[in-house]
Amino acid sequence: MSEIIPIGPYHPLQEEPEFFKLHVEGERVTKLDIEIGYNHRGIEKLAEAKSWDQVVFLVERICGICSTSHPAASVNAMEDLAGIEAPERAQYIRTIIC
Repeated sequence: MSEIIPIGPYHPLQEEPEFFKLHVEGERVTKLDIEIGYNHRGIEKLAEAKSWDQVVFLVERICGICSTSHPAASVNAMEDLAGIEAPERAQYIRTIIC
């Protein structure tokens, strides 16, 4: 007889909120259903009302475990839109941090 074991959406071993539904028969997992997207914060909508320099601090809070990669991607996108090339030293620092 199959049994369903729910894990999440918040669990101490998970880095981000996810919901796992394990279908088990005895000690064997026969099926796994995963639901993600529990951490929607509406960052895009919040960013519309902010200035470009405030958005960087907002983007840092998208994900708790990757607080450097999201701002770096955001800044790279802003630089591309503005047609600006970052100084060589800034590029080296970004490579080390990310």
